[in-house]
Amino acid sequence: MPPTEQPLLQQQQQQQQQQQQHAEDAARALSSLVNSASVAQLLQQPPPAAPTAQQHNMMLACLLALQKLVGVLPRASEPCASTGQTLTDALHGLDCPSGDGCSATLQGSVQCRHPAGLGLQRPELLDADQLAATGRCPHALTALCHFSKRCLVLTAVTISGVGGSSGSGGASVGTLAAAMMQQLEQSGLLPSLPAILQAAAGLATQQSQQQQQQQQPGDWRVFMDILDLLRAVIHMWHYVAESNPAMLRTLLPAALLLLQQLQAAGPLLPAASVASSTAGSTAPSSSGSSSSRDVIHEVYFAVQFDALQVVFELERLLHRQGSDGGSVLLLEAICKLLRDPAVSQLLLQLLAAHIPMLHAAHIAHRHQQQQQQQQQQAPAAASQRSSSSGLVQEQPGAALEPKQQLRADLLPIPAFHQHQDVLQLLPGGRAYMEAAVKNAERNTAGGGASEAAKLQLVWQRKHLCLPVLVCSLRSWLGAQFAGEALSGDDVAVLSPAAVRLVLELQLLAAAELQQQCSAGQQQQQQQQQQQQQRQRSDRAAVLLQTNNLLQVQIRGALQVTRSRCLPPEVLQQAGLQLLQALAAPLQQLQLGASWLGGMSRDWDDCLRQQLMALSAAAVGIDPLLDGFLAPDAPGGRLLTLAAAHPEAYAALVDCYLRSPLTESLYVISAAGGLINLLAAVLDREEVLGSSVAAAGMASALTSLVKRSVQFVTAAAGMPRSAAQSPGQSAACASDYRGLSAACYPETVPVLLSSLLRPAAFWLQLAAITICRTRSSSSSSRGGSQAAASIALLAVVLARSVVQLSDAMEAAGPQLLLRAVRERSGYALSWAPGGTDSSVQLMHMIPAGSPAQNTQEQQWQLWQLAVLSTVQQVLLCLRELGVAALPVHAEPQAGLVAAAAAAAAAAAAAGSTEAASSSSSGSQQVKWSHLLHLQESSAEWAAAVAAFRDKWPILWEAEVEQRYAAVLDGAAVMVPAIQQQFADAVKLCRTLVAAAPLPVVCNNPSCGGFAGVSEAAASCKACAGCRCRCRYCSAACQKGDWKRHKGACKRMAAAGQTCL
Repeated sequence: MPPTEQPLLQQQQQQQQQQQQHAEDAARALSSLVNSASVAQLLQQPPPAAPTAQQHNMMLACLLALQKLVGVLPRASEPCASTGQTLTDALHGLDCPSGDGCSATLQGSVQCRHPAGLGLQRPELLDADQLAATGRCPHALTALCHFSKRCLVLTAVTISGVGGSSGSGGASVGTLAAAMMQQLEQSGLLPSLPAILQAAAGLATQQSQQQQQQQQPGDWRVFMDILDLLRAVIHMWHYVAESNPAMLRTLLPAALLLLQQLQAAGPLLPAASVASSTAGSTAPSSSGSSSSRDVIHEVYFAVQFDALQVVFELERLLHRQGSDGGSVLLLEAICKLLRDPAVSQLLLQLLAAHIPMLHAAHIAHRHQQQQQQQQQQAPAAASQRSSSSGLVQEQPGAALEPKQQLRADLLPIPAFHQHQDVLQLLPGGRAYMEAAVKNAERNTAGGGASEAAKLQLVWQRKHLCLPVLVCSLRSWLGAQFAGEALSGDDVAVLSPAAVRLVLELQLLAAAELQQQCSAGQQQQQQQQQQQQQRQRSDRAAVLLQTNNLLQVQIRGALQVTRSRCLPPEVLQQAGLQLLQALAAPLQQLQLGASWLGGMSRDWDDCLRQQLMALSAAAVGIDPLLDGFLAPDAPGGRLLTLAAAHPEAYAALVDCYLRSPLTESLYVISAAGGLINLLAAVLDREEVLGSSVAAAGMASALTSLVKRSVQFVTAAAGMPRSAAQSPGQSAACASDYRGLSAACYPETVPVLLSSLLRPAAFWLQLAAITICRTRSSSSSSRGGSQAAASIALLAVVLARSVVQLSDAMEAAGPQLLLRAVRERSGYALSWAPGGTDSSVQLMHMIPAGSPAQNTQEQQWQLWQLAVLSTVQQVLLCLRELGVAALPVHAEPQAGLVAAAAAAAAAAAAAGSTEAASSSSSGSQQVKWSHLLHLQESSAEWAAAVAAFRDKWPILWEAEVEQRYAAVLDGAAVMVPAIQQQFADAVKLCRTLVAAAPLPVVCNNPSCGGFAGVSEAAASCKACAGCRCRCRYCSAACQKGDWKRHKGACKRMAAAGQTCL
């Protein structure tokens, strides 16, 4: 060190030593004064309404001692190496700390009240207008309270400065904070906070009631003064968690107590904001008091947000310490704090606070997009009205509905945050949300930032809050499931109101993510693109975290209530939003948000469990109910949910199947979902009369079959060793995924017998009902559309048989036998009591009998499953008049004639409407060409007649009855089955060739999974003819043209159009 700097360093050291000595002397003087008999007696009792001269002098003496201590304490603005030591000396000098005087003063000041006067009432013992005074305060008791609180706040802020200063060293901040918290607790201030806050709130509420005629609010400045102290202390914890986490174990018990008291103060806040209560008032009592009372909810929100940052650091520390083998005692202390209901309540309130801002932004965006669409459609509509061209043109909005092309940013989202049960969860209700908005405005460039900047801050806060809330809820549920004694059984985040709130947030996050993705595609400058990419990443994280929270809520609600579903009011009031929210992350992933699927394996597992979450929400966590593989399996509320919202239900299953995260093991859940959907709606004419609902079901069925074909093909290409290791897969959790993929062909017969055949049977019953209804009354457009919808679904089922049969033929009977012998037919179900992504294996219905252990016998069972499905499809088409009747079935001719009449009426009605209205494209009966295949396709008519004449037994009895012995396990071979199977598949192939499909990709060999649904992906019209069938790509159209062009020519010759 240069000699010239030595005197300066010595001088600084002397000054620091003097400061430390002054602080210790001031603290000891105050401690000696407070511990004297006369002052102790004064402080142990509420301050007298009329203090004597001696009592007044004692309070002044305490005030002077406090002022001296405040004057010598180091400031946090310029921390130095000796700051920590100075505070340590001061705190050690306070044998009975200043908190003692502050506690007694604050308690007395809010418990004693001055008799009401003729004017505005105010406390006698505290002058609220002087609480924040910086100069001389003539009111001794008010000044004593003010300087006591100021001393504590200054101490906490200075300790925070020590923690935030690298020069001071972070090691001492934990020691200082622990010493301060210990003294706050020993002095009685910390335990007495609930009474102090309640008394302060009671005083303000009483004033408000008395001043109601003058439209003046109560005075909340005493209440906010206490919150100011709490905020300083909470802020101090943040630095302890960052710089000296080892000391947290001594801090956390007191910290938990303070957080509980903070949350207990929430219900004390007024339900109406002060700003709204003073609306119309022209004469407030004083400008100073009015400005302070206007921010009571803002102050409370700010304290909560500081607490959030502390809890966020604790959650991060929990993960770091857990992975690094940290202190067990520290981890237990953190878990105890996180799982406390007060912490989850705080996080839920902060999560809800800004949702009105997000919802308002969503509404504004929807309104803007709708205006743009109207402006774009207006010229097209005018041009269409003036055009006399006979060319078939697609209506602007017609393609969007049946194709389920979901625009999350245009989806109407209910404002669940405005419901009364949600507002009751918040301190002050709607006023709390208004305060959060003001806080966001204040924290973005001083309130002068753009709306986009404010929304960005809000999304960042959601990103901060969500993982901590998930961790808190999981910790509480884990302890509750383990039977530990908990501090509370009522967790607000599991309430129906909280579940609906999370559904709203998830839909808003998906809408914002899609909006950001659309904006990113239009962005030109590189800097703007980088900013948009960061924003999209934030929105994606919020969407995934919200989805994670929703799944934990569902698990938790079932665990706590021990019920078999979410509360009925959730499914009734927000069933549609539940389906949409579960589909949202999968749809965004399909639309190009690739980072959703690659953020981590945890997120992958979470997204794979969307259908398990739906099942648990409606049916409960029960392995016997989760598979849905038996047609008569009890679906309960899931059937009701599917019947109420078939379009959204189908969209969820469809998108789930098309997701790149879908594995063979999860197809069973998707198939079960489709079974419930079809069972719920195929007997309802009003649903079948909706082309959107029918298109959604056809799309989902096609996606399921395409995915099954993909998995069968993949299994056939796997080396034989991948499916060998009998008996080990069920015991080893790491094997079941690979073994399930290798043995997927075993699942295909189950899909036919449990899904495709029942669906065809339900369609047949619906066709009988509709045809009878139409024959006894005048035909209507609704009934005609229902018949066309049944025909569409029947053709899709026939095409599914062809696709699956081709895939299984390519795989061969040897692979099927090997798969059956492995018994790898497992599905997944949520594990009861699981708090994360834990699942359990369950065995599905076996594909065949163990006695039939040869590949010929297993292959025969597979052929019977196909044959039985085709039989039901043909019976359905017979009822619609699409397949010619056999000779012996003449009694049914009346039904067929009615069906044919309905079909003819449908075509006529469509033509009439098209001629009378320029917007008739959206009113025509769609897919009516499928009802006329018997007339338009000579090949199909001849094939049906040949099959009827060759196999009349298939029209006399069901396959299950005729071959009951084989299906029951008899090891016999029936040669006729193989030929019947081949002829049935050939007949279905003829039907598919004769019936172009406008809803799904018309190429039966298509294996693409782009788009949120099969219908949405199939958006390319056939360019080679006037037909309106669709393809997902130019490659698919080119590959299918040879097969397709013949059907188009035949339809045109018959005067039919594929609508």
